[in-house]
Amino acid sequence: MSDLYASSYTGPSYQITSSVQNIRLLPRFGHQNDITKVFSSESSESASYATGLIALFVFILIFFLFWTALLLVFKCMGPGNAGFLSGHPFVLPDRAEDYTNIYKRPFRVRIIFLTTCGVLMFFSLLLVTMGLTNVDNTATMSASLRQLGDLVGQAELIARKLEQVGNDAITIRDSAVEELEDFCPQNPDLDVYTGVNAMEIADRAKSDLTMLASFIQDGLFILSNGLNIVESWSDDASNVISEWDFWGWQFKLLSAGLFILPAFLMMGVALIMLGLDIKCYQHTLTYVLMPLFCLVVVACYVVCALIVPVSAAMADACIGGGEVHGGPDDTVLTVYRNLRGNDSSFLFLIGAYYTQRCNPIYYPFGEVSNYLSLLDEAINSTNTVVDTIQGNLDLLLDQCGRSYDSVVLLIQDMNNNLRTLQNSADQTLNLVQCRNINSLYVNTVHEATCTYSVEALAWIFASSLVISICGLIIIMLRAAYYPEQHLELSNSWITSPKSALSNNGNEDLYAVKNKRSGSSSTPRYVADPNEYTGPVEL
Repeated sequence: MSDLYASSYTGPSYQITSSVQNIRLLPRFGHQNDITKVFSSESSESASYATGLIALFVFILIFFLFWTALLLVFKCMGPGNAGFLSGHPFVLPDRAEDYTNIYKRPFRVRIIFLTTCGVLMFFSLLLVTMGLTNVDNTATMSASLRQLGDLVGQAELIARKLEQVGNDAITIRDSAVEELEDFCPQNPDLDVYTGVNAMEIADRAKSDLTMLASFIQDGLFILSNGLNIVESWSDDASNVISEWDFWGWQFKLLSAGLFILPAFLMMGVALIMLGLDIKCYQHTLTYVLMPLFCLVVVACYVVCALIVPVSAAMADACIGGGEVHGGPDDTVLTVYRNLRGNDSSFLFLIGAYYTQRCNPIYYPFGEVSNYLSLLDEAINSTNTVVDTIQGNLDLLLDQCGRSYDSVVLLIQDMNNNLRTLQNSADQTLNLVQCRNINSLYVNTVHEATCTYSVEALAWIFASSLVISICGLIIIMLRAAYYPEQHLELSNSWITSPKSALSNNGNEDLYAVKNKRSGSSSTPRYVADPNEYTGPVEL
């Protein structure tokens, strides 16, 4: 019986994915990266692992906070010291004084701005499709746990029926044992005189039925205890997953902001590049949309910083502890042993059997299987009693001086109860056999948690990192959606009629020429010498 349930199936091993390996490579700044050490007796190792995760979080957050502080410094410095990085519109000199082609800068900055917005929106799409919704697809995990709960629920119903049938069987057993103790009152030595082993058969049946009490008291307790443990684990996991919602309204709002706000910013830049100076739209960008975009970017880099230690811890758990990376199965066993030592209790056997690929050395229901074997013997011995009585009824009536009708009825009722008991126990063990539970464990831990969830967290981290960097670049280059402003000509320029510097005789044009350049300077010709003198206040 034990072989039937313990060794007929070997669970699949976990294959470490590239996402798990890559996240495991994140720097811990010299600290521990073995998650099983958190549950060790050495407090220093636990502190080292926690410090490594905190350092990773702080490093990412400080990087973005420093950049944010730098943007505030540029804003405070103003256009005189930080130029367009302060958020002020581009200020350009007159073309005549533009010795370094500064007039090309706004176009280049706007191209960078538009490209960065495009990259941000692309990675926002990846954040949703490859990250957030992929984590949400781990509803597979919830489905597996619900299926596990259904299996355990069915097993508990059968176990309760088993208990009721067992208690009824004990009542019948007591009456049957009483009848067997007084099997042949007139001739206790029936076997010796008649050669019929009726007394020996009756004694064996009485012994087997007496041992039935052990099965009902001990076997049913072990079975019910195991079912309660599995159900408790399933409920705890379901509660954790129910609170793990990566596609709630908060992330939906964040994702919407990452798509909509950059689109409006790109539209503002496109209008300027088309020569359309719409002040109302620029004010909306400045005082409404850009502040909202700043909040979205801050939220994004906070998410990025928080996701790093979470994904690192999950990858550590999925890769396993120690030098030999045995996957999450190894993590489960190592953590338990770190907490409980070399424990071989029923709780340990339950956990080890279903998580260690159904290794028969951890089979937790061995005692139940042994009791079922004893139950088989009780069924056989009661059958033998009935057959012996019915086959030797005349002899027994003659030698023993009693009726055996009541004995036969009791033994037959007892036999029927024993068969019901056996069938119920078999059904329960079939429901909780390792193939059923381990396949759900593999779906929940190997696939949903250590494959899909880790991959999704890797995408969330990578996407939010790129989005945060692009967002800060967009904020820094926000002057791109303002029109340029031009400086007036400096006093070093002189103007004169074109006829004074040229022989083409056009008296309606004037030449502007830089005094500092001397006679070698090439003049520019304008219709009005004050054409480029529009003042710009800084």
